[in-house]
Amino acid sequence: PDRTVPALQEARLERELAAVLGSASARLLLDAARREVGRDFDTVAAIVGEASQDLRFNQRLLEAALENMSQGISVVDRDLRLVAWNRRYAEVFGYPESLLRVGVPVAELVRYNLRHGWNAYSIEEEVDKRVRHMHAGTPYVSERIFPDGGSVEIRGNPMPGGGFVATFTDVTAFRRAEAALIRSNETLEQRVADRTARLDQARADAERANDAKSRFLAAIGHDLLQPLHAAQLFTDALIEQLPPQTQRATAQQIRGALDSTGDLLAGLLDMSRLEAGGLVPQPRVFPLADVLEPLASEFRALAAERGLRFRCRTTRAWVHTDPQLLRRVLQNFLANAVRYTTQGSMLLGVRRVGGQLRIEVHDTGPGIPESLQVAIFEEFRRGEGAAGQGLGLGLAIADRIARLLDAPLQLRSRMGHGTVFALSLPGVEPMRLEVSPAMSAGLEGLRVLIVDNDAHALAALRSVLESWHCQVDAVSGCDAAEALLVAGADHALWLFDYHLDNGDTGVSLHAHLGKRFEARPTLILSADDSGEVRRVALEHGLGLLPKPLKALALKSMLRRLLAARVT
Repeated sequence: PDRTVPALQEARLERELAAVLGSASARLLLDAARREVGRDFDTVAAIVGEASQDLRFNQRLLEAALENMSQGISVVDRDLRLVAWNRRYAEVFGYPESLLRVGVPVAELVRYNLRHGWNAYSIEEEVDKRVRHMHAGTPYVSERIFPDGGSVEIRGNPMPGGGFVATFTDVTAFRRAEAALIRSNETLEQRVADRTARLDQARADAERANDAKSRFLAAIGHDLLQPLHAAQLFTDALIEQLPPQTQRATAQQIRGALDSTGDLLAGLLDMSRLEAGGLVPQPRVFPLADVLEPLASEFRALAAERGLRFRCRTTRAWVHTDPQLLRRVLQNFLANAVRYTTQGSMLLGVRRVGGQLRIEVHDTGPGIPESLQVAIFEEFRRGEGAAGQGLGLGLAIADRIARLLDAPLQLRSRMGHGTVFALSLPGVEPMRLEVSPAMSAGLEGLRVLIVDNDAHALAALRSVLESWHCQVDAVSGCDAAEALLVAGADHALWLFDYHLDNGDTGVSLHAHLGKRFEARPTLILSADDSGEVRRVALEHGLGLLPKPLKALALKSMLRRLLAARVT
């Protein structure tokens, strides 16, 4: 009462009280102290008492919250001494009660940890490193693995006035779940790898089975078609020799039955090769007439037998595709037309549509209902009213081969007005042809060399050629053929079977004889209609006809070999 408080000290005192009680309460308290007035002082005392209770409540609440947190918490001051912590912090590191006290240096706590399970090569160096890091005042995140396998994530953050607050989170369950997931992924990858290996093995087995199937089909197809080829040629030769009465009609019926058998067998083999991927296109540039004219000759005769009129519009267009596969597609279209047309006519021709050539087969048959115009290309699907035998594979095979050739198919049909099947190919520039008038005559008197290791096929082909008044030299092997040429035989044509004895082929025989003697126009015959045979024949520029042979197709091919040479 007898002394006054300096102004600066009073202002400082007011700030300190305001930080705890608030500005208004601090001014009331100072005024009461100045006046020593009891009523005001009692009011301030009450306010201070209430504030003290609130502070103690908040402190207890904060302590309870910290003690019940699942994370460990520690607070160190700017001198890196422990000032606060919770129970979980002590449990995480297993500190003894005597070690945890306010003011203990953090260095002692780190040193304790290093000596009780945290491996370190040099304890004091590790302590100094961590203390320096905390002095630098940068946040950090680390993880510690305890000797029992537990893991704790430590996050430290600097406080504004210096020091650090750190949290310690037990991540043992998370790490174990993570490890289990990694193991599961590893075993999953192993299972996937094992299953993939089994699938690869199964696919390899399937591919080997398909290869074996393809080889078996090629072999059995060759063996089945050879005698059928011989029977057809013998029948053709017999028809030429018989008088045009009942005997010739009977022979023609036999020929028709053989043709049907050949078509059925060829269809089954083609479908098997398509399923196994055994048909591979061998495209080349050639005049479209090379395919159309032999087909026209063949089907003109078949149409005449059924009382149908057949027309073919010739063309000078050239295409780039596989001639054998193209012939197969058109042959199936024409056979379908003959089978379903009972009266009227058929037409084979080519239209130019932009840069495309659309090859069309027209008939005056009953037509195909719109509801069946997609299903008709399915396997084993036959329309009603078909003449002759068949499995319903022709259009399915044509559709698949057309896809291999990248030649889109079209179908137009109206009930009672016939059907048009067509496929489109891009046209190409024609190559120059040199035509020999002397060689454009018929086959009469033509000397031909035949080589075939199948005695029946050799005799049958010889019989057909001789019925056309050709002079024929027929031998079964390469040595006999070479001996004929050495003796001075001058042949206009060579007809070689592809598969000969001792691994020889008609292509290799042509190359061998061509080196020693002047090469002749050569036609390769084969019941092996695989892509390899066609590829080899194409590479050597040789004509190829599949067995069983059609007599008209053979005659047309021989005439074309004689009539034109590509330069």
